[in-house]
Amino acid sequence: MLAERIRERADDLSKTDRLIAEYLLHHRDEVPFLRAAEIAERLSVSAASITRFAQRLGFDGYPRLQDEVRHELRTALAPPALPAQGEGRFALLWERELRNLEQLRGLPEDLLDGAARMIAEARTIWVVGGRASQPPAEMLAYSLNRVRDRVRKLGPTALHEPEALLDVRAGDLLVALTFRRYSASTAEIGRLFAARDVPILLITDDGSPSLAAHAKLVLRVSLNAPGAWASMTAVSSLSLALTLGAVGYCGSDRLEEGERLGRALHAFED
Repeated sequence: MLAERIRERADDLSKTDRLIAEYLLHHRDEVPFLRAAEIAERLSVSAASITRFAQRLGFDGYPRLQDEVRHELRTALAPPALPAQGEGRFALLWERELRNLEQLRGLPEDLLDGAARMIAEARTIWVVGGRASQPPAEMLAYSLNRVRDRVRKLGPTALHEPEALLDVRAGDLLVALTFRRYSASTAEIGRLFAARDVPILLITDDGSPSLAAHAKLVLRVSLNAPGAWASMTAVSSLSLALTLGAVGYCGSDRLEEGERLGRALHAFED
């Protein structure tokens, strides 16, 4: 895979190579249709630089790199293969889900604790996520709202209905979720918060979203899944970990009070 080839040769890549690598990874879906000269023009480098980059990755030239990406995209869009004799139909899915969670276990404890503390101590928590990131952003906002007050969820229309942003103040925290392909609106909202000196906790994948440059803390999760879909299993587990971590700092009074009120209002069947 292109990303694996780039990682394996990362130490041998020049500054120009890294610029090209970042562009190709961010625009992988377009690579089969882009000539080397077009990429060179967009990056203000020479067409020869694109060719040399492809050769450093082990390809004969840029056209062979394109062939590799075409194969990757066809594989990603193809339905999962039928299981081998004796295997479960969903065995490949469970395998990848477990690997995603194993990678999540690799996040340093002090990094997670720092994120939980930021969430617990902020004046107001703003949570934003667009496109595929919107459902996990809504889940995280719901989860955090159960354990602390002043949690605000920003929807994809926030840039067109900016009144809510008038309430942003010093001491707030923006929790931004963005995964490939990265939402332009999430990046723009992040820049607005950064311009107001509001720290950003970014939850993303192993790519390079522009918002990472403005984030105070970045937590990365794996979204690998068979086919053309992204798995949100690790994101869900991370949301739970951050919520429980925040409880360690702000206590469980709000959670318990919510449970008591729900019972008093007969909100639950049990």
